[in-house]
Parts: sequence; C-alpha cells; structure tokens
Amino acid sequence: MGSHKSDAGWRLVRWISIGIIVLGVIASGTGLMWQGSGEAFPFTTLRGETVMIRGHGLYRYDTVSSAAQESGQDLVTLFIGVPLLTAGVVLSVRRSLRGELLLTGGLGYFLYTYAAMSFLTAFNPLYLVYVALFSLSLFGFILALAGLNPEDVARAVSAGFPRRATAVYFMVVAAFLALIWLGLVVPAMLAFGPPAGLESTVTMVIQSMDLGVIVPTAVITAVLLWRSRPWGYTLGAVVLVKLLSMGTALIAMIVVMAVSGVKVDPVQAGMFVLISLTGIALAVRMLQSIPARQTSSA
Repeated sequence: MGSHKSDAGWRLVRWISIGIIVLGVIASGTGLMWQGSGEAFPFTTLRGETVMIRGHGLYRYDTVSSAAQESGQDLVTLFIGVPLLTAGVVLSVRRSLRGELLLTGGLGYFLYTYAAMSFLTAFNPLYLVYVALFSLSLFGFILALAGLNPEDVARAVSAGFPRRATAVYFMVVAAFLALIWLGLVVPAMLAFGPPAGLESTVTMVIQSMDLGVIVPTAVITAVLLWRSRPWGYTLGAVVLVKLLSMGTALIAMIVVMAVSGVKVDPVQAGMFVLISLTGIALAVRMLQSIPARQTSSA
C-alpha cells in the first residue's frame, strides 16, 4: 500500500518535471535567441537613480545588468538545469535514490530561478511561462521532498559524505548571504533611502528570497547535519544538487555581466565564485558517495 502511494507520487513528480523541461527549454532558449537590435538608453527611476535599459531583445525593458544576469541564467538553465532534471526523471523511474535527489534538487533550482523571473523580470511575452514554471516547480518540489525517505538518504551518503565540513559550509553560506544583503539593506533603512545598486527594481526579490528562505534553510541544514540527523543529510543533499546548477548560474551571470560591460565588485564576485565552486565540489562528492544501484524504500 505504501509503495503504491509512493510510486504514484513520484510518477506525478516526473510528469510535472517533464512539463518544466519543455517550458524551461522554451523560456531559456527564447531568452538566448531573441536578441533583436537597438541601443541601451538611460532611464531615471522613481528613486531618482539613472540606469541603463537594455533596449533590445526579450529583456529590452530590463536594465543592462539585469539582462546580463538573465542571459547567464538562461544559458545555465538550457545546458545544465534541463539536462539535470531530465537525468533525474530518467533515473527516478527505477526508484534510484540518486535520481530522486537529482530530481528534487533540480526542481529546487527551477523553483528559485523562476520565482525570481516571475517577480523580478520586466514584463515580456513569456511572463505566463515564467509563472507556470514557478508554480509547477513549487508543487513538484514539495511533492518530491515529501517523497524522499530521510533514513534512506542518511544510510546511502553517510559513509562517504563529509558531514561536518558540509555543515560548516552551509553556515558560511548563511553568514555570507546575511552579511552581504544586510550590509546593503540596513544602512539604507536607517538613512531612509534606496540601497545602492537597486536600479529600476522596486522590490528586492533576490534579497528577500535569500534572507527569508535560503539563509534559514542553510542554518537548519547545518544544525541537523552537525547532529547527524537524517533530515540533515536529506536537506543537505537536495540543496547541494541545487547548487550544481545554481552555482554555475551565478558564475555565468558574473561572466556575462563582465562581458556586457557591467561593473562587478571583484571581492563580492570572487566570494560568490568561491562559494559556488565549493558547493559544486561537495555536490559531486555527495552524489559519488551514493551507490549507483541504491534504490529508495517505500
């Protein structure tokens, strides 16, 4: 009975994921191919800042900086995010634990990415595609996370998994994101003025998601991992898989911004790259620690 319900749940997750794969290819492929022509132009925001609007392509109404980040995200979504989710779908058919973790982490990547695109990207013809991807990823992620057996994950990865090093890594991630975003927000709040670099954005979407979701998740995961709790291994594995694509996306964003002539803080960018590369290395180590034939129980 339990096995039947579990199989049905993962079957639904796979169908949701297939929909995400199709829409993800459409969204990211269109963003990369729809370049158009035109010149960037200055725009004065509601807060009196002068920013440069891209002026061409799908992201014509986004700033040059935002459009560069979105293009970097599209590149990684198409060539890493989509294949990662596809691999998760294929492997999870055989109830492969590695496949289920790839699937869950991949859904986490699409959830974060298209929550940001839905709320932050200037309105364009793909708006409803972004919302559909956000919605499908949200419910797919919830179902996939609920379908994982923490005891299975803990047994599979505990032997070759650097538990304490990973716990420390998550605490470093939480501290870094908290410090960098609070350092941006708190002085502006005290001065009753706009944070530096707000550009044309009215709501600080990325900062809200990082401070409200990513930082607490990292802290909770670190604590549970340090205490060797099954859910610590499970959350750690899922977040690390997400970092395989999200970390690469951050690096791609920085590169595209630099190529596009956007000013990048070298210290901040260097820290993001270091954290991303470390997360990617830990994710690979975690996946390698799972036996290829390891399956999940009902």
